[in-house]
Amino acid sequence: MESITASNSVSFFREAAPYIHSHRGKTFVIAFAGEVIASSQFRQIIQDIAIISTLGTRVVLVHGTRPQIDERLARNNHPIHLHKGIRVTDANTLLMAQEAIGFLRIRIENLLTHALNQPSLTNAGLGVVSGNFITARPLGIHDGIDYGYTGMVRKINHTFITQQLDANNIVLVSPMGYSPTGEAYNLRYEQVAISAAKTLKADKLIFLSDQPLDLPHELTPEEAKAYLPQHELLPTIIEAVTTDVERIHLVNADTDGGLLLELYTRDGVGSMIATAQFECLRAATIEDISGILELIRPLEQQGTLIKRSREQLELEIHNFHIITRDHEVIACVALYDTDTPTIAELACLAVNPQYRGGNRGDKLLRHVAQLAKTQGKIKLLVLTTQTTDWFRERGFEKGEIADLPSNKKSLYNYQRNSQVLFKTLS
Repeated sequence: MESITASNSVSFFREAAPYIHSHRGKTFVIAFAGEVIASSQFRQIIQDIAIISTLGTRVVLVHGTRPQIDERLARNNHPIHLHKGIRVTDANTLLMAQEAIGFLRIRIENLLTHALNQPSLTNAGLGVVSGNFITARPLGIHDGIDYGYTGMVRKINHTFITQQLDANNIVLVSPMGYSPTGEAYNLRYEQVAISAAKTLKADKLIFLSDQPLDLPHELTPEEAKAYLPQHELLPTIIEAVTTDVERIHLVNADTDGGLLLELYTRDGVGSMIATAQFECLRAATIEDISGILELIRPLEQQGTLIKRSREQLELEIHNFHIITRDHEVIACVALYDTDTPTIAELACLAVNPQYRGGNRGDKLLRHVAQLAKTQGKIKLLVLTTQTTDWFRERGFEKGEIADLPSNKKSLYNYQRNSQVLFKTLS
């Protein structure tokens, strides 16, 4: 068990290392509902946020208050009034909201200060700063309902927040805004987080949710609409991704280490709603050579693929097509012309072992088959020693060495004794 744990730790650190480097100096807005603050996991979440900060990430925290306000209203026998999921804030409710925010702000600051001053995390300059960062305006009257002191973000004081981030402080933003005339307004923490991310041009916006996530790892806004009934945050997230923010992460707060796993592993543990695809298939470029070499080297050592030098790959890179995931090459294939104008050779098909369950090999095969057809090819040729069944299951038929185009016939390696397979393109 100790060896398994050590192996997992080493694997995690190796996977996390490039993300630690790439996240340093980036700005992350991390938002969580009041329910998350009340959960048993919250102390651990705060410790993980402290780790993220000490690794060099600029952190802005935004917290919710709904259950804490509801609890105070119930204790005072004051009705809870919501319209379309938004609190109607009268004078008494505003007072309860201010009390709840003051209490939560002190609690979060206390937990963070303690976490940041642990011997293993202590770093000069790291602190927690909160304040009146938001100028707000009243939400007004909708459907004949006067929302009272419920407000909307008018402006985020990005200069003050940026100064604190530059000083290596964590910035804590509460959902309370103030007007130039001195009025205070109760705000939705979701809107505060989105406005902060947009104003600060944050690199990531992450929502920690108290609800279980039964969502795919990656979704476009259109795809996310199919899951609207399953999560109350999705309508807000879809609107934000469509208009303001490129990508938003949604992580279950009950997942131990969920923030660290989401930020420092390739696949994460949450869901990401993004305007651009997280994974894409495209033609390879010279910048992809190191990634391709890292992918194919183990297969070359096993004898599955023939060995290619970096120099050879540089000369042939225009033949390669790759699948990237968060900018890392996870699959590749090459398509070569032969001396027979109607036959193209498929070669160097490889998929990272961690991603062999997602039909990526089939995706690459379909891609190059279509490409070959557009080039006027009638058949695809493949030479393989260990994946004959995989290709035959996909329509390839066994051929003979004598059937090979002349250039492939003259270079045939009898020591490898590769199987000759052809597929007619339909």
